[in-house]
Amino acid sequence: MIDYQVAGRIAYIRFNRPEKLNAFTNDGLTEYVAALHRLDTDDQAQVGIVSGLGRAFSTGSDINQRLLAIADGEVDSRSLPSETDAVLRSGNNKPLIAAVHGYALGHALGTALLCDLVVAAAGTRFQVTEATFGAPAASFWAHIAAATGLPFATDVALTGRFFTADEAYQAGLIARVVADGSHLDEAKAIAGQILQHPQAALRETVRYRRSVLAERLQHAMSVTGNFKWEQADGVKDAIRAKAGA
Repeated sequence: MIDYQVAGRIAYIRFNRPEKLNAFTNDGLTEYVAALHRLDTDDQAQVGIVSGLGRAFSTGSDINQRLLAIADGEVDSRSLPSETDAVLRSGNNKPLIAAVHGYALGHALGTALLCDLVVAAAGTRFQVTEATFGAPAASFWAHIAAATGLPFATDVALTGRFFTADEAYQAGLIARVVADGSHLDEAKAIAGQILQHPQAALRETVRYRRSVLAERLQHAMSVTGNFKWEQADGVKDAIRAKAGA
């Protein structure tokens, strides 16, 4: 599911499952983590750009593989692969830019926001999908609230509504909005600007930004960690309805 290519000191990490709008399987997320580790130790790459092939960045977790397994009690949600540690606890803290388009939903919204900068095509739609199937969105709320303030974070975390790239930009959640089709070009231009400077001090800025974010997300997890959301009323029905099962 993951393509990795380096050109001009930029690592291009691309989700390549366009027939499923780049929905994340467990194997796909494991591959993404491996690509992040590869970037971290790749002497030929100083900056990473994360994007999606086809009509979307990603629609988030593959419901049929990941969420139905949780609903049916086959796995503990905490055991599923995630890229959080690979980003927030990387060794070399190389800047990551998310170039998003189409959709960035649920887990994929989190994937984009873990990156140090987010560039979005104007037509991109975002969503905290957890509200729609009954999972807690505390980590999303903490991350979004730190960037945008409380009202916007609470709105999108509780309603589960779609919000636009322009809304995200105006709220301070993402760095730039560009014309549809130019998100990768803009991300490459930003990477070029970053590469003009000595990297050690920039990486220290990235390290600090990630350490602050890690503390916020850890606090959110510690507060909500005992809530057995997969056992709550209505969760299984909501997941199965989304999956069409």
